[in-house]
Amino acid sequence: MCLMKAVGLLSPLAMAVRGGVVQIVQLSLDKTELICNNVHGTCPPQAACLSTRYADFDDLETVLGMYMQALTEIKEYVATPNPDKCRNVVYRAWSCAPCVLVEQDNEIVGFAGLSTATPEHSDVPFLREYMFFIKPENRSTKLARYLSEAVKAVADKFKLPLSMSHMVFDHDV
Repeated sequence: MCLMKAVGLLSPLAMAVRGGVVQIVQLSLDKTELICNNVHGTCPPQAACLSTRYADFDDLETVLGMYMQALTEIKEYVATPNPDKCRNVVYRAWSCAPCVLVEQDNEIVGFAGLSTATPEHSDVPFLREYMFFIKPENRSTKLARYLSEAVKAVADKFKLPLSMSHMVFDHDV
């Protein structure tokens, strides 16, 4: 069952860093912003101008490129990626669940590709990742946590169990 068909369109979160403290205010669910006050040194430049959003159709070729890069990085676990099969994975998953993008200064620097599944023993769907990727030059715990929180918000919004192997949080989920 596709998540988009089951529960309808998704809606953003906004995060603001003030004095080094992160405050989360839920505005809607498909767009988040991390606003940092670098003038006062409250967060490092790497965290400046971060935002998350759901991928649009036009973003999928960028996601595909990052997906293939990720598979290449874990080549000891995966055979050489087949571009056509990878494209099918990305587009099929996007049609059933959000693909959460993380942007820095309006450039896509990572994504959490989500899909829905139903276990063989149950009729209850759950949300899972097919890939969680941040470009090597942008990787940090803070960025991974930011993207992880956006993914958790998707699961919370739709009250679906979440199964991920790459999660970074300051607290239990």
